[in-house]
Amino acid sequence: MAKQSRGRAPREIEQSQIIVEGNNLKGEPFQEETQTLDISESGISFFLKTPIWMDSHLTLKIMSSSLFEADYRLKAKVVRMQNESSGKRLIGARFD
Repeated sequence: MAKQSRGRAPREIEQSQIIVEGNNLKGEPFQEETQTLDISESGISFFLKTPIWMDSHLTLKIMSSSLFEADYRLKAKVVRMQNESSGKRLIGARFD
């Protein structure tokens, strides 16, 4: 039987306030408030000033969103990072 590939859920452009918690490059805990760039049922992207590792596990608190109720908490794994000229990093994360 062939494996079915899981397709990505369509992303919606959405700027919602979120709080990101995890460990930085030194392994120290951090908490940073930022905004989403886009969001779907399976993942999220946002900008982050704090340097983190690829494959980091983060806790996200989504303050408001059209897809999730207010103050919704969930776990996500970093699957993409891109450095921006502003010094921030664009983070793409998949929900656990």
